[in-house]
Amino acid sequence: MNRLIACLAPGGEVVLAGFYKSDLSFVFAPAFMREAQIRVAAQWKKHDLLAVTALVERGALSLEGLITHTFQPGQARQAYEIAFGDVQCLKMMIDWRV
Repeated sequence: MNRLIACLAPGGEVVLAGFYKSDLSFVFAPAFMREAQIRVAAQWKKHDLLAVTALVERGALSLEGLITHTFQPGQARQAYEIAFGDVQCLKMMIDWRV
């Protein structure tokens, strides 16, 4: 969280989505100085997807490096083990195009 908050522009927002193994914490002062907004989302809604798509399309958001692991459907068991057990796994994709 501290690294994310340090990158925020004034009034920036951090959206927490998903599940976290341990409690999240952050140093308050940098978030206070940036007037950061922190939001928790249980699931993506249509307006979230539209907003992210717009940011990507205008070059304001890069998704490069977000998907760290890709597996085939036959590797689903291994994929889930890595997705929930490997801290290096940011986002997992099962490629169904096979």
